[in-house]
Amino acid sequence: MKCPICKADINMQMNRCGHCGQPIHVYKKVIRISNMLYNIGLERAKVRDLSGAVSALNKSLKYYKSNIHARNLLGLVYYEMGETVHALTEWILSKNICPEENDANYYIDMIQSNPAKLDSVNQTIKKYNSALASCRQGSDDLAIIQLKKVVSINPNFIKAQQLLALLYMNIGERALALKCLNAIKAIDINNTTTIRYYRELGVSPTVDVREKRTLSGSNNNTPPRKVFSGDSGVEVKSVGSYQDEKPRTFPLINVMIGVIIGLFVGIVLISPTIDSNDSDEMVNEIAEYGEKLASKESEINSLKYDKDNLAKQVEELEKQLKEAGEDNTLPKAEVYATIIGAYKKYVDGDVASALAALNGIDMSVVDNDTVKEVVSVIMSQDSEVASADIFEKGRVAYNSGKYEEALEYLEEALALNKNNYDALYFLGRLYHKQGDKAKAEDYYRKVINDFPDSDRAREAKQRLGELGVSVDSE
Repeated sequence: MKCPICKADINMQMNRCGHCGQPIHVYKKVIRISNMLYNIGLERAKVRDLSGAVSALNKSLKYYKSNIHARNLLGLVYYEMGETVHALTEWILSKNICPEENDANYYIDMIQSNPAKLDSVNQTIKKYNSALASCRQGSDDLAIIQLKKVVSINPNFIKAQQLLALLYMNIGERALALKCLNAIKAIDINNTTTIRYYRELGVSPTVDVREKRTLSGSNNNTPPRKVFSGDSGVEVKSVGSYQDEKPRTFPLINVMIGVIIGLFVGIVLISPTIDSNDSDEMVNEIAEYGEKLASKESEINSLKYDKDNLAKQVEELEKQLKEAGEDNTLPKAEVYATIIGAYKKYVDGDVASALAALNGIDMSVVDNDTVKEVVSVIMSQDSEVASADIFEKGRVAYNSGKYEEALEYLEEALALNKNNYDALYFLGRLYHKQGDKAKAEDYYRKVINDFPDSDRAREAKQRLGELGVSVDSE
């Protein structure tokens, strides 16, 4: 186990890191909670409560994102639910966290070594998205055709099964909807969406529909057979009254009538059936061509929808470009360039650097609503968390002897959060290391005066003693 501060190996039996001396009791508690939630997710997965397992495992990863066992299990649960893309995402993250001796390597190789499997995954995703587009356009019949293909390729794709059941419910096909819901129930017994659909159909999700039909169909109006006991005590069941069979009249006439009826059936019914085989084949071909035509029509509608959206986006971008060309003032150009750079960092996942880039920019020159919205989204992130992330980069750079890089990171961290006493202390350490005693003393005193109850204040006093400066002197 690594210390979250200095990344050194720590003993989980101790309450402080043996390398940097930081308290780790909270860190240990977080790991215990994460492992507890992992065990809950594992138990739920064993009984096929996959939705519950996903919820527990996601909570486990929120507490401790490096819990590779929880991440690998979450990938397996997603894979069982037909969410192959989500599964691969979790396994790739797990592999990046722990490259060696990780089961995620086997899972990824298992998927990537099978091109046919990857192709089927791509096909199911495309068809599912196409079905969603058809639903939004009101083409329920076409969406049903596409979803039937999806579930035939990937029967475990729960979202496709649920959408297909919903469409069947919408057109009144109750039996087909129940069939889809029963298929989902066999995969995920406690899926809340499936349970809600059962209730919409008036069926209890805890009773198998086939069993219910059997029970309802077992009503028999036949009265119970009477049982009585003789003198010997042996029970005898009554089988009804006995009647002598009457002799049949005109048996030859009955046989002749049967032969005539048989010939009539053969001529009237069997012959047309044989002649209609060619017609059935033609009907099947027409249905197949109709299905292909409907699929092509859906693709054309989807492309047309995408084309319209792209046209609107291009029009908006051209408008912004024209506005930028009309106003070439230097401050506005610099602000827009800064925002674009910050947005790229934000998209890449470097939220801390994005916040640092936007710190102190002049928003009064920004008059575009889209740009303002982008800045608002970035600035809504937690600056204290971002400051801690940037400080960690600066601390690593300082320990590696990259003092100029460390100075930039530490100043950015302090700009995002003025109360980041760790950044203040390490700035003092940095100047102390470089021989600038005046600046080092200044930062050490800020830590002591502004954050007297922190652990860094005690360390700052020790550093002032190393500089030969009295703590109480001004």
